[in-house]
Amino acid sequence: MDHDWQNELAELTHMGVSELRGKYAELFGEPTRTGNKTWLVRRIAWRLQALAQGDLSERARQRAEELAQDADLRLTAPRGAIATPSATPGRPADSQAAR
Repeated sequence: MDHDWQNELAELTHMGVSELRGKYAELFGEPTRTGNKTWLVRRIAWRLQALAQGDLSERARQRAEELAQDADLRLTAPRGAIATPSATPGRPADSQAAR
């Protein structure tokens, strides 16, 4: 089974976007609208690997859920994180205004 899985992965890189969309729909049970070939190949490869070698254990799923719930998520950007023209490093503010 591992050999078939590896062959399928090798074939993905030679497929066109429309073929990859079809493969995605086949594996995930729903269509996708993306035209990003790299993303499609990665998602399909992940799914093929999960089907061939098994997905996360229940214990790993529970731990991931715990970590996600405990994560401190920042809802706003820290002050000063957004660059303004006058804050561009290496260039005085007055030289930017002259542009």
